[in-house]
Amino acid sequence: MNTSQATLTMILLFALRCLLPLVLMLGIGYAMNWMVDRWEMEAEEGGAGTVVATNIVANNGDRCWEIKKCDPELRKDCPGFKNQMIPCWLARTQAEGTLPEGCPTCPLYEANPSLA
Repeated sequence: MNTSQATLTMILLFALRCLLPLVLMLGIGYAMNWMVDRWEMEAEEGGAGTVVATNIVANNGDRCWEIKKCDPELRKDCPGFKNQMIPCWLARTQAEGTLPEGCPTCPLYEANPSLA
């Protein structure tokens, strides 16, 4: 083997050893970012989610705003009032990320403990 062939061989081996894994890692990173962007876009559109709509409120048909006697102006911004297909405490938990303080002692919450 002459010097030019040896140099070319060393360059190819360097590419296989260092550059190929780097290119693969960058390609996988790009694909993962693309998937995350796609999932976030679907979540913003409301198409993706794990929320299962239930029509369970309370056995007697009471509503949270009726029990608490909430002002009609406050109801407009309340997640429980906006999404009446699920229990009010569940709607607030999904919107706020945590269970509100008064919910564990509320009769509506106690009526549906299996959803917690």
